[in-house]
Formats: sequence, structure tokens, C-alpha cells
Amino acid sequence: MLELIAPMGSVLFSWLLLSFLFGGLGIAVLKTLRQPLASGWDWLDSFWFGWALALCLMQIWHILYPVNDLLLYLFALLSVVLMFWQRGRLREILDRLARNRSFLVFYGLFAIWFANRALGAPYAFDTGFRDIQIVMWLDAYPIVPGLGNLFSSFAFNHSVYLYDALLDASIWSGRSYHIATALLLLVYLAYALGGFIQMGQARAAEGLRWSRVFASLTIPFILFQTLGWNGIAHFLTDTVVDLIGLMTLVCLLDFLQYWRPGSSAHDYHLYRLAIIILTGLTIKQSFVIYGLATALLAIIIWIRRGGLGAGSRRIAKTVLPIVLVALALLLPWMARGVITSGYVAFPQSLGRFELDWTIPAEEIASRQLKLATNTRIREGDPAVVLASWDWLGPWLRDFTGNVFPTMLPTVLSVVALGACLAAKRRDPGEKPSPSLSWWAFAPMIVMLVFWFYTAPEDKYVRYIFWGFAALALTKAALAWRWIAWSRRAIALRLLILLCLAYVVFLIVRSEENFLPAGPNDGFHANVMPNYSVFETADGLRINIPGAYQCWQIPLPCSPLPPEGLAQRVPGELRHGFRIMPTAEAG
Repeated sequence: MLELIAPMGSVLFSWLLLSFLFGGLGIAVLKTLRQPLASGWDWLDSFWFGWALALCLMQIWHILYPVNDLLLYLFALLSVVLMFWQRGRLREILDRLARNRSFLVFYGLFAIWFANRALGAPYAFDTGFRDIQIVMWLDAYPIVPGLGNLFSSFAFNHSVYLYDALLDASIWSGRSYHIATALLLLVYLAYALGGFIQMGQARAAEGLRWSRVFASLTIPFILFQTLGWNGIAHFLTDTVVDLIGLMTLVCLLDFLQYWRPGSSAHDYHLYRLAIIILTGLTIKQSFVIYGLATALLAIIIWIRRGGLGAGSRRIAKTVLPIVLVALALLLPWMARGVITSGYVAFPQSLGRFELDWTIPAEEIASRQLKLATNTRIREGDPAVVLASWDWLGPWLRDFTGNVFPTMLPTVLSVVALGACLAAKRRDPGEKPSPSLSWWAFAPMIVMLVFWFYTAPEDKYVRYIFWGFAALALTKAALAWRWIAWSRRAIALRLLILLCLAYVVFLIVRSEENFLPAGPNDGFHANVMPNYSVFETADGLRINIPGAYQCWQIPLPCSPLPPEGLAQRVPGELRHGFRIMPTAEAG
């Protein structure tokens, strides 16, 4: 056990420093929104704002420079200056946190477990398939034109890779996958655990914050992320989308509960929701439909509650900050997509630019066909799978066999919705004002319908299933208002503990208990795969792995270099790649 102290201690200390770094950057966003650094659990907003600000700045920075240690030091310097400026307020927040002993004890236990799981090797397929290589390119060069021509998966424009590359410094050089994703999970867990504690302390449902009840019900799902043969040592973008999706629901609930026209203080909830959604749009395309549906719902609610009646000057003052944030986040994101692939939103064919490095249209069509097929039946024949509904039977068997991510929240959702209907029949009286509207479920329903008809693989909507269940349980708990809140809170907390016990059972059954210290400074690592070298007609030497995953093979690596691949400038990887026309290649 003593050999675990150094690696786990370095993980925990790094998470602490990075929390202050992004939290400090978030102070700049709060100041721009004229919002004080809040006490209680709202101070976690500064982390998410700082993280979003860092992604925004890195998208611009990387067009000219690599995402290197210098950028991390600049962010750290800015964060220190901002925290020093708010040192009095920070001292109050930390003093208040220090007095919350129950939170510190339970959160500390979770953090220790996460730190141990972070020691594991990155076994996730996609992390070795593309993620680590993309981070290596971000570290080594400014944005590379036509990088997707080297290997089409390198064209995915996920802004979270910039965050992964930013942390790839100091002792984490070449292995930031040990800390990157886990830090985001722990920050969300802090809010959820705080909600769990406060839910039991509340004496009445009136004045209770819906988002805290909701977040506490997702704690088992967060702990479930540490399960599995890859644990939390990875760069998987789906996990980050899960968190952004849950955070979107947290912000949506606060907006529904607290936003009223004519109050600039309440506009903060609108800005907060907008920033999370806009950031999510740059993270991964699987979030786009849900993000846009949530944004549309927020606009409808804003109009129905009298947002348009505030006067043109007031409306402009409210909308302008959102427009500016959208431009700052989305314009660089779209430009980056064009530079790496020739498309605004690869692998969508929408927004194609005719450039010398534009990925061929047939590659786009092939990738979309494979995605539609593999999300129904893995390695199936597209002509057979997509021609009928015969895939539905095997798909349903896989769906029902995936107990925790999909079936358990489905069962909880059905039970909770039944409880809501039973409460309505028993107590059809006046609803409390404000009440949790059924409209809050609409974006998730839209997302589920779109997902089922396009790419029905559960990894894209795990947060939808658990978000739906948590929201339905929250609504059911609020609906049974003639029962004392203390009893309802006990029932919810017992349900959470029961789900946590099931996760613990899964951990014990998988025999993946506390990890021992690994051979690499206490960490576990994959063995470098064998690879061969292929030389193209123009002298480009490409490393080709023998097992279809590049992992940390030196650049440039490609599992399947396409025919006709060439450098745009011979001998200069920085200037990117193109596909030569057939006649030129011949």
C-alpha cells in the first residue's frame, strides 16, 4: 500500500491545482456577467465557466501555436491573478467548505477511489484508435490542414481534445489520460454530493432547488464510470458528453425554476445554460440535437414568461452576451473543422469547402454508412442491415442485456412516471408555483427519437437515460406534496444508496478492486505495439500499427493510410496532407 502514496498523491494534488486553475479562470466570466463569486455549491460554476473559457481560447491559440506547456503556464498566471483579486471571497468559500465535514468525508472517499482507478492503463479502444494520436498532434504542431486525410478519424473536431492536450505537461507528459476525464467527473460529483447532503437537511420541499435533487440522483451513474476494464484512464469523448448533458439538465432546471422577466439577476441562469450548451456543441456532434432542442425549449419558455415584453433595449442587453459567446465558441470551431477536413462539421457533408486538402466525398459517405450499420449490428452488411428492420431483434437483446446504462434507468423512469400519475389522481388540486413542467422532458424525447433512427448505440445517450430517470424521480418526489418532505427525502436517498450498492456489487464481481501500484512510476501503461513503416510515392514515411491502434507510436501514424496520400509540402508535416487525384498519383 505504501507504494500507492506517491502516484495517488500526485493525482489528487494535480486535480486540486487544476480545479483552482479553471476555477480562477471562471472568475473572469463571472465578472463579465456581473455575477459575484457565489457561496455554497454555486462556486462550482466558476470551474465550468473557466473550462469553457479555456476551450474557447485554445481553439484560437492552436490555429497558430501548439497546445504546449507555455499555454498552461499563461492560464495558471491569469488564474492566480484573478484569485488574488478575489482572495477575500475565496477565503470565505473555503472556510465554509471546511466546516462542512460530512461533505469532506464522503467526497474524500470518492476522490481516493477515483485516484486509484486513475492509475489504470488506458485500454479503451477509441483512446488507442485515435484519441492519443490526436492529442500528440495538438501537442506537437499548430492545427494541421488536411490531417483527416492521414486517417479520417483524426478529422473529428472535438474541442475536448484541446483540454486533454493542455494537461499533457510536466509529470503528465504523454499520459494526461490518467487525470483529464476523471477531473471533470469529480467536479460534477461535488455538486451532486452536495445536493445529496442538502436534500436530507431541507425541512420542506418549498424553496428546495430542483437541480440539486436531480444531480444527487445521478451519483450512481458517475460512480459507474469508474467500472470496467478501462476505468477512467482514457480520453473517451462520450464520457465528457455524458457530463455536459447532465450539466445542461442542471442548468435547465435552475432556469425553469428561477428565471422571471425583468430581473437581471435571474438572467444569470439563462447565460449559464447558454454557455454550457454552446460549449457542448463544440465537444461532440452527438450532443448537437439535444443541445439545440434544449436551447429551443429555453427560448419558448423565455417568450411565454414575457421575455419579449421587456422592451427592445432590455432584450438586446439580454441576447447580446449570448450571441457574443456563440460567435467566440462556434466560429473558431467551424474554422478548425474546415482546416482539418475541408468540412464545417466532419463527418457531415454539410459545409464542404473545395480545398486541396478536402477529404473526398466518398470517404464521408462510407463513414456515415458504416456508422448507421455498426450502431445497429456490429460489422453487419449495410445493404442487408439498412434495408429492413431485421436488426431490431438482436439490437433489443443487446439493449436489455445492458443493465446499468440503459435498462435500470428505463425501469426507474417507468416507476417514477407511474408515481407522478398516481399523485395527480390522488391530489388534483392547484400546482405549487413554480412547478416542474413536463416540458423539461421534451429535449430528451427529441434526442431519443433522433438517436433511434440514426445511430442507436447506447453510448451516445447514456446521459439521456439516466437524466430522464433522475428528472422523473425528482418530479415524482415533488408531486407527493402531502407527504412530509423528510420522508420523501429518505426514500430518494435510500434509492440512491441502493443503486450505489449495485455499482459496488458490479465492481466486486468484476474483481477490479483497489488497483496495485503499476510499474511506470506507480501507473499502469500499455505496451508499445509493433508497427511497420510505409513510404508513400512522395517520400512520406508512415508508421502503421500491427493491431489497428496507434496508441503512442511516433507521428505520423495511421492504421489505414489511404491510396494517393501525399504531403502538401514535402518534408513538412506541419503543412498537412492531401489526396492526390488518380492521374497525378499514377
